[in-house]
Amino acid sequence: MAVKPLLRSTVLGVLVLSVQVTACLDVGRAVSLFCDDNVDICEEGGADPAPDGNAILDGGVDEGRPDGGDGGPTDGGDGKPDGGDGGMDGGDGGPPDGGGPELPGWKPVAPMQTRRSSHTATELENGRVLVVGGSTTGTASAGSQTNTTELYTVSSNTWSPGPSLGTARMDHTATRLKDGRVLVVGGRGPSGGALSSAEIYDPVANQWKAASPIPVGARSGHAAVLLSSGKVLVAGGGYSDDDGLNTSALYDPINDTWTNAGNLNAKRNGLTLTLQGIDWVLAIGGYNASGAEPTAELYTDSHPEGGWQLIAEQMVHGRAGHASTLLPSGKVLVTGSLEGSPGTVLRAVDLFDLGTASWTPQALMKEARFIHTATDLPSDELLVTGGYSTPYAKPRASAEILRRNGVWELIAPMTSTRAFHTATKLKSGSVLIIGGTDGGAALNTADRYVP
Repeated sequence: MAVKPLLRSTVLGVLVLSVQVTACLDVGRAVSLFCDDNVDICEEGGADPAPDGNAILDGGVDEGRPDGGDGGPTDGGDGKPDGGDGGMDGGDGGPPDGGGPELPGWKPVAPMQTRRSSHTATELENGRVLVVGGSTTGTASAGSQTNTTELYTVSSNTWSPGPSLGTARMDHTATRLKDGRVLVVGGRGPSGGALSSAEIYDPVANQWKAASPIPVGARSGHAAVLLSSGKVLVAGGGYSDDDGLNTSALYDPINDTWTNAGNLNAKRNGLTLTLQGIDWVLAIGGYNASGAEPTAELYTDSHPEGGWQLIAEQMVHGRAGHASTLLPSGKVLVTGSLEGSPGTVLRAVDLFDLGTASWTPQALMKEARFIHTATDLPSDELLVTGGYSTPYAKPRASAEILRRNGVWELIAPMTSTRAFHTATKLKSGSVLIIGGTDGGAALNTADRYVP
């Protein structure tokens, strides 16, 4: 999401608080069934059609969203047997067939060529979406990882094969660099173990090239974020599911080198990283041998010698399998979690204010979930999809939107139950939901939501 001018005040607040920070500051059938019971939502067969009766979306007065806006975390092939041409040929991310504005709701998407979960999906500068790796079975067992990639073009609703990775992987990160290339780091390899290797995709050449491995240790379930400097910060994750890592490193794509970025104050497997303002990165939650972490900490590329700075005030709940979304206000919204053992799935939502280094509980989601997605919409609303409803069982097909008045609203569900899926915000403002697991198998299906 583009940084809006309002962030300037937030950044100023951070500078004022920097001394305190250094001292440790205290996101088919199911549709039919749903629509049978929710005729008002599924009017005329669409999902949440506009106008929808919401006074705010229909030009009414904004009655005070909890944070001044909301936003999202996580980001075409032409379908012809062309060898996976990465395509500098006009894939534009626009609506199918080049038509005018689309009506709101879920739109059909052609299935992928390969089933996959725990993959990544990144929109390229040419408008296509690059889908990388994942598990073809929906499990982390050895041999389930794939080295295949696919490219999706929204305007033609088609998939084409992309070039293969050098190493099959799942639970990795994929970060689009400032020059349009995509950096892939770590994950679980063909043996099921964690990887330290990295690869870079060049969309112009349509090929992968090996990058220097991350020097602070193999990992999966980590997080990565692009900084304003053009470097990529990689942090946390785990060598196994039993514990987390507290190490981090900075990757410089100009000279293909890594720099140690210091240790976090807590081990964090499955954490989220969110860039705030220009240089501040917020690490939230994750889990370790003690369970889900209720803490968060900050890192700034402007003063890397300052290291990771623990925020003194903790969240009410530990967060693992959560989603973190940067809002237009510069604040960060955290949704869902699996807390405790065997675990309780949460509806809880928290808002982080960088200016005051504080957390504020928000309205609960309609449904408890974790391993879901949360994506900002052009309307300054938030789309949450899927996730598990119980510990690693019974994924949801449901979706809900945080409206601008701070109220959560269920909308028509996706075509499949999903967890470990991806949600990619496209240039058009629509959100592409890809793959995941339905609890029994990896999926090759996809949905696209038009707000």
